[in-house]
Amino acid sequence: MMQKIMLMLSFLVFYPGFAGAQFKGEIVGQGGQKFPIAVSPLKNSGTAGDAAKLSEGLADTMAYDLDLSGWFKVLDRSAYIEHPQNTGITLGTFDFKNWSTLGAEGLVKGGFSVQGDEVTVELRLFDVYQNKERIGKRYTGKVKDYRRIAHKFVDEIINQFTGVPGIFNSRLTYVSTSGGRFKEIHVSHLDGTEKFQVTNNRTINLSPSWTPDGRAVLYSSFKDRVQTLFLFELYSGKEAKFSPRAGRLISGKVSPDGKSVAATLESGGNSNLYLLDLNGNVIRKLTEETGIAVSPSWSPDGRQIVYVSDRAGSPQLYVLDVATGKSRRLTHSGSYNTSPEWSPKGDRIVYTGRVGSRFAIFSISADGGDPRKLTSESSDSEDATWSPDGRFVAFSSNRAGKYQLYIMQATGENQRRLTGSGGDDTKPSWSPRLD
Repeated sequence: MMQKIMLMLSFLVFYPGFAGAQFKGEIVGQGGQKFPIAVSPLKNSGTAGDAAKLSEGLADTMAYDLDLSGWFKVLDRSAYIEHPQNTGITLGTFDFKNWSTLGAEGLVKGGFSVQGDEVTVELRLFDVYQNKERIGKRYTGKVKDYRRIAHKFVDEIINQFTGVPGIFNSRLTYVSTSGGRFKEIHVSHLDGTEKFQVTNNRTINLSPSWTPDGRAVLYSSFKDRVQTLFLFELYSGKEAKFSPRAGRLISGKVSPDGKSVAATLESGGNSNLYLLDLNGNVIRKLTEETGIAVSPSWSPDGRQIVYVSDRAGSPQLYVLDVATGKSRRLTHSGSYNTSPEWSPKGDRIVYTGRVGSRFAIFSISADGGDPRKLTSESSDSEDATWSPDGRFVAFSSNRAGKYQLYIMQATGENQRRLTGSGGDDTKPSWSPRLD
């Protein structure tokens, strides 16, 4: 018992968020490091074949997500003893010793059956240490959407450990030059699948961001010669254009209640923030700058906006109280700070800051104070965006040559590359969780 308590305490020192988990410390990783888990290929329990290669496809997707989270060590499949077609997926139909021998403390098993273009999937998480089932879920969907089923189950696994669902059933929108020299808006899952190109107008499209319901993308474009904002609905394909009376709409963010947009309007050499309705009509002016006020990002409660101003001589972050119109300076260190985004938890703000001749990602308390540097300045890292749970950050970096998208935990740990399109992938924005 004492050994078990020490393992649990060691685990929680490394991952304090796991303290409220529904496992309640019963499953812990050896030495408090990553939790060792096996993900078995699925059993084909139907009469149809596996033309879509769902057995390994579902397992591969779950293994990718678990590994990407940074909390799990997925055991090498080549060492697995069992063959999925020769054993069951419920208690009593397989031998836990085949998995404990490998060092697995968690085990994911499942089965599927295909009928036409529909697939039914059963997935289960087992506690190898206590020979118990922890989660059992059944999903039905299109065969082509099998990865989304895998993402949903991984989110359930993470919920069991942390008390908060995972973020793998979500998407990123970003700017990419993968099709050539033009900057186009794309959408994809974190693993790069279900990629969709929002724009294809062979010009410059910038600053995509999500509506709170995850059903539309707001972006800025030069496709009608004068830069302005467009709101594109992903499911209907409908698009609305914002047409200001004068000036250019450089960027914008939809409010948390989905009823308005904080936008940067450039006119007469100055850039200020405006509050617009969803038709692009001005509700009111939010700032009175003689220089720039750009890159607005809402607080989760919609009461404040963090933005960039050069009123002090260099770009710095300021926080605007929407009701009173008063602003306070947030950053005081660094000569160039930009691209802020407010955490969904409301406690911190990520941004891009210049260090010497390079750019790095920083995080700062929403109340101010000393910022934390999350990335190295050995290369450029820019344009950070929060995951829906506030526990991860995606960003763009040129550390591998061209700009690609990366993910890390909010502490800066476990930095991993997400994209490799062949072009530059920049300006990511993370969606809410999908249904």
